[in-house]
Amino acid sequence: MTDIRLRPQQAVDDFLKEKKAEVAKSSWRNYKYPLGYLVEFCDEQDIEYIGDITGYDLKKFKTQRRSDDINNVTLYNNLSVIRVFLQWCEEAQLLKQDFHKLVQLPPIDDGQIVSDDKLELDEVEDILDYLYKFEYATRRHAVFQLMWHTCIRMGTVMALDLDDYLPRKQQLRVRHRPESDTPLKNKSDAERKVNLGDDLCEVLDDYIDVHRVELTDDHGREPLFTTPTRRLYDTILRKDMYAITRPCFVGQECPHDRDLDECEATNKKQASKCPSSISAHPLRRSAITYHLNQNAPKEKVSERADVSVSVLEKHYDARTEDGRAAGRRQILDRL
Repeated sequence: MTDIRLRPQQAVDDFLKEKKAEVAKSSWRNYKYPLGYLVEFCDEQDIEYIGDITGYDLKKFKTQRRSDDINNVTLYNNLSVIRVFLQWCEEAQLLKQDFHKLVQLPPIDDGQIVSDDKLELDEVEDILDYLYKFEYATRRHAVFQLMWHTCIRMGTVMALDLDDYLPRKQQLRVRHRPESDTPLKNKSDAERKVNLGDDLCEVLDDYIDVHRVELTDDHGREPLFTTPTRRLYDTILRKDMYAITRPCFVGQECPHDRDLDECEATNKKQASKCPSSISAHPLRRSAITYHLNQNAPKEKVSERADVSVSVLEKHYDARTEDGRAAGRRQILDRL
């Protein structure tokens, strides 16, 4: 404990105020909610000043958060935020040096190391801003924007041929072609045409003109998305998504209290080890949620994303209760 006495709520408010000017909105929001739980915990435990908190209190907080029925990854991320905050408190002379190291993060497997299972809109905007500025019309720019705009599956992306893109009509033609190794999950029922917007078509046009590697696959088809030697395949697509969804990729401060000079996830090949990175499937879920938040009819989103309304509601609708209520309210207002 130090001589400076500050109540937990005031310390959190000062921390968030400082960070708001330094980090992206998504990172700031990631700090805000776990710290709210910490303030609530301190009130319940009669911890009057932030300097009074003990290592035992941190263990009790960890146990309490786990009892809230959150998964191990969410607990890991919550506690990582607490560590960042406590380290700030040390720098402000509110706590003894190295106190933050008393926060013990739960072990998680490499396969679990993802953050929340979706991206927020401001995170997507940060990624797209970066891609437009520094990787304009590259393959991973085109694929990311396409998946965000259309809600299509990773397998659909890989199945597209050059002539499936119809620039004059601003459409994608989706086809089930199992005989040439590009089946669709829902087979011929998934065949459809997907409308595209102006911005996405411009990116696709420039990708094709500048960055696409011209090649023909073993079946005599010309893939839309290519590597230097073949059609884009799942391992490469996943690595691309993990790489560009790391906060540090777009210049954000690490929300996990990691030293970037030592963090293995800064290596593109190890990007999946970043707790904030996500694969293609959560991106699809995020895109579907965004469309629903824009009050697009579920039936239309279902058709666009090739998923039944019942499955959409059960597995893909990641809106909050407030978000769902707002959507229902707008529908009622139009009646």
